[in-house]
Amino acid sequence: MRSSLQKLWFGAAVASVIGLVGCGASTTPITTKIADSGPVEALGVPPQSAFKTFEVVVVKILPEDTQGLTHQNFVVKTVKGEVYEVNNSTTHGTEVEGLDVGDELTIRGTVYTGKKQGIHWTHMADKPGDAGWIKDEAGRVYE
Repeated sequence: MRSSLQKLWFGAAVASVIGLVGCGASTTPITTKIADSGPVEALGVPPQSAFKTFEVVVVKILPEDTQGLTHQNFVVKTVKGEVYEVNNSTTHGTEVEGLDVGDELTIRGTVYTGKKQGIHWTHMADKPGDAGWIKDEAGRVYE
């Protein structure tokens, strides 16, 4: 039988792990590949209905996240005038090479809201084309 302190520690540990996961939206485990390092457990892929495609222009480059799950961060403006912060996971996906202000991109990902409005899940989950991606002006696809 666990003591109250053990239960409290266990609950805090679980909450910490959930908070560190990042791009996942559900808690259904899936197997995904990170680069060529082999399969790893990750959070479930959001449903296809959650993914949206945006035509955007990069308006600001932000510092990269370098701790935990790494992300390439930048701000975009859609053709409709909406502004989003993009959090492109470089742990699960590929960094957009040579990204600069003024670049036109097509982004497929999921939108999140809260303190800020952003786009994430811009990377594949299990195989190319099964989740999000970013396409640059030259037609290169990063996922």
